Amino acid sequence: MDTSAIRENELLSNHSTFRVGGPAKYFYEVADFSELADLIEWARDEKLPYFILGGGSNVLFKDSGFDGLVIKISASDVHLEKDEIVCDSGAKIAQVARFACDNDRGGLEEFVTLPGTVGGAVYGNAGCFWNEISEVLVRAWVFKNGKVEEVDNAYFDFKYRRSNLKDTGDILLKVAFSTHKGCSRERMEDVMKIRQEKQPWGMTAGCFFKNPGSTPEFSAGFLIDKCGLKGETFGGAKISTKHANFILNSGDATAADILALADIAKKAVKGQFNIELEPEVRVIG
Repeated sequence: MDTSAIRENELLSNHSTFRVGGPAKYFYEVADFSELADLIEWARDEKLPYFILGGGSNVLFKDSGFDGLVIKISASDVHLEKDEIVCDSGAKIAQVARFACDNDRGGLEEFVTLPGTVGGAVYGNAGCFWNEISEVLVRAWVFKNGKVEEVDNAYFDFKYRRSNLKDTGDILLKVAFSTHKGCSRERMEDVMKIRQEKQPWGMTAGCFFKNPGSTPEFSAGFLIDKCGLKGETFGGAKISTKHANFILNSGDATAADILALADIAKKAVKGQFNIELEPEVRVIG
């Protein structure tokens, strides 16, 4: 590993879909996983906390930044091995879905609407339109206790919007997704159309809160909407008028603005429905 490639005071707003966040004390992009062991050893020698970053689509960096080392995984190879799509954790999950379809492999069509990378999708067991990562992940390779280990689906102990990577701190390197013959381009187009109609684009991290129930009447967006908060603003942050579980950076928001607006929504839902919303977005800093 070339320590001269470690950048100092890198603005994390440049690496987050919210486009907010202060500087990372140190920042390094990993395109070759062979560098990872030396990089983590360097961080430990320097007594620095480290954070693994993918596409920055489900994370909110605080305005104070991160007083440690941010490791951005940029390795992004995707290829076909028999019936499986094998991809690096830094690959964009939507691009993986398109790659599968281009090779006439089905089973990943819904993921074309997901933001972020494979690593983030596995970490949080991302899902949409009744398909989750846990349904298609066959095996994976993780960096664990200083070495690379191959694991199966059960290793992740998947639950709604979580995997055990949140507990172990193991680093996902690459995964193999199961597919079947024949991609439904019609299905892919349908979910993209629904996404465009019902969910906003822009500087956002996607759904801010986890859904507290399994029906539309207990979705976070429905509850926030019923509290009359669509369009609510705080500083430069705004709750989308299209989908109330999306908080947008209108252009000049700070992380503090976004957190304050999320707190307004959380308290309103608690007060009106006695339901405690839990963030899906990871707050770092």
